[in-house]
Amino acid sequence: MKDILKIMRFDYLTARPLAISPAVIFVVLAFALSLFFAPLICSYITFSAMVFVIPLQGVADKSGFNKLYGTLPVKRGNITRARFLYIFLVHFAAEMLELVLAVTAMSLKLYRVLPNQNGEMMQMVRESFEDTTLTLLMIIGVFTVSCLIFSYMEMMGQIHGRENELKIILITLGSLSALAFGILTLAQREIIPTLKLPSLPATTAGKVTLGVILNIVMLGICLLFGEITARKLTKREL
Repeated sequence: MKDILKIMRFDYLTARPLAISPAVIFVVLAFALSLFFAPLICSYITFSAMVFVIPLQGVADKSGFNKLYGTLPVKRGNITRARFLYIFLVHFAAEMLELVLAVTAMSLKLYRVLPNQNGEMMQMVRESFEDTTLTLLMIIGVFTVSCLIFSYMEMMGQIHGRENELKIILITLGSLSALAFGILTLAQREIIPTLKLPSLPATTAGKVTLGVILNIVMLGICLLFGEITARKLTKREL
């Protein structure tokens, strides 16, 4: 575990020079907009996590960090596992920050200082500050989707090569589209039962529980993707 933590810190230090400035700007801008217009805008802070992940491979290639990774006194598999845990943690940190800032925005309700309080637009703004359910679901949803996409692309990129990422995206989208079409067709012909989305919890405690469960699930997925990738790369090196 110490090796994994060291590599995660190494990844962070690698991305930090390129990531800090745009991340801070993005967070400040999103928080400012959420203070006056809608707390759910905080959910987009998750995208600031991307700037701590995207630069890693490019910087590693240009600076020869891949050779440095190979000389570090740690197992190659742990280097791979650390990247996936790092992806989860930067997304998780962004999610926690979003929750704090969203609660702050809902508490301050600075939209009240804006003009034309009786206008239709301001009515929508007022409702957005009262709709805690939508804000919470946006934060959890954006976190889940972004973390899943980045961990999946990291796995496929490391296994099949970064140069094939466009091909990977096209094949994945095509496969998902074909699967969705097949399920809908079978459901329409009553070969399989119609899929129904489960209803969301009615209470705040239930929604928080749902968020915790999704976070645990995403952690498990990242660890699984990391293990799959580590085993594939280890076999390749042997």
